[in-house]
Amino acid sequence: MTQETPNLPEITTKVAAVIIERLELEGYTPDNFPKDAILFADPAGGGLGFDSIASLEIVSGLADAFDLPFDDIGRDDFMSVDSLAAYVARHLGGAA
Repeated sequence: MTQETPNLPEITTKVAAVIIERLELEGYTPDNFPKDAILFADPAGGGLGFDSIASLEIVSGLADAFDLPFDDIGRDDFMSVDSLAAYVARHLGGAA
């Protein structure tokens, strides 16, 4: 039995869920998480203000959730939930 590769919206929802869970963010659900907000930018400028500790939690959570290594992830791939989902989709062979 082959496992179907998740599509981009499913991946995006799962990425948001992992971030919410790993960072213990209250008030967010995968549906209302700002998927295009810059994760590490200042909240005053519309970003989420995450720090380097948060980045480690995010990478660890995504590695577990998708069974992927994140050792080659680039800065552009790590900007937002949308860019992280596109990275995962590429590595899973899905449409990004």
